[in-house]
Amino acid sequence: MTTEWTVVAAAEQFTLDARNTGELTFTVSNPGVAPDTVVFDVAPGEGTQRSWFTVTEPQRVVPGQGSVSFLVRLGVPPGTPSRRYDMTGFAYSANTAPEESSRSSGRVTYEVRAVAPPKRTPWPWIAAAAALVLVVSAVVVFLVARDDEPPPQLRVVTFEAESLVPGARVESPAGSAATVVAQPNCCGVTWSQDTQLFFQGRAVNDRVTVTVELPAEATWQFSAVLTTSFDYANTVFLIDGRQVGDPFIGFTPKVQITDWVDVGRVRLGPGAHQITLVAIGKTQSTDRYFAGIDMIRFSEVPPEDKR
Repeated sequence: MTTEWTVVAAAEQFTLDARNTGELTFTVSNPGVAPDTVVFDVAPGEGTQRSWFTVTEPQRVVPGQGSVSFLVRLGVPPGTPSRRYDMTGFAYSANTAPEESSRSSGRVTYEVRAVAPPKRTPWPWIAAAAALVLVVSAVVVFLVARDDEPPPQLRVVTFEAESLVPGARVESPAGSAATVVAQPNCCGVTWSQDTQLFFQGRAVNDRVTVTVELPAEATWQFSAVLTTSFDYANTVFLIDGRQVGDPFIGFTPKVQITDWVDVGRVRLGPGAHQITLVAIGKTQSTDRYFAGIDMIRFSEVPPEDKR
């Protein structure tokens, strides 16, 4: 019997950095009862090449009623015309021809921006440039030596995740009975303020979205304190619809709380932003795709450290 794979992208588009590189997670699910080996690959859109994409561990065994996640990295070569491109992910059984069992995700887009080439300095000006460097260095040393002005205060914005539950939005493309609640201490653990945001997903791609307010435009380090358990899912975060960071493995044999997990860096302006937690799979045999968030934090990144 041919496995009727389902393929879901964590977001509708890649988020590319200044070098036109990015990554996105795709989840492949096996709705049947028997395990099968899946092969995941990428179908590049018009004007693109398969060589732009790298798939981590493209072949894996998927248990019946289970799912696995594939991380796709995208690197657009320099000189590519600036415009919107697209791709799709697809999966097929390793023991059959691709055309017999292949299933595709929806179309995923990405915006390629122009990368300015490095400027070449004409050789007659090299000596002048060297002299300028010496002058600038002397000024910097003078300013540092003065040390009479304190460094700018970097902002840190922290949210108790359970405080965001009243305005949360739960979505389930599969029509499951996913819910989100504020859960008090239980199971031998104590959360900050004695409560956590408890997301009770029931299927792959179930998700919960909360809204936060940031005070200013900046590059922010997004971090979270998360919960793991025997029935918790693998998840990814989206901010304003774009994936940030790598998948988080939610399984542990008993309920535990993590330290602060640095999810990723993102440039955001002032005002409201949507944070979405998406269940993308699980590593254990359970029909639950649960997840827990204790706290969320945005830490402003110093200008000299925005790598």
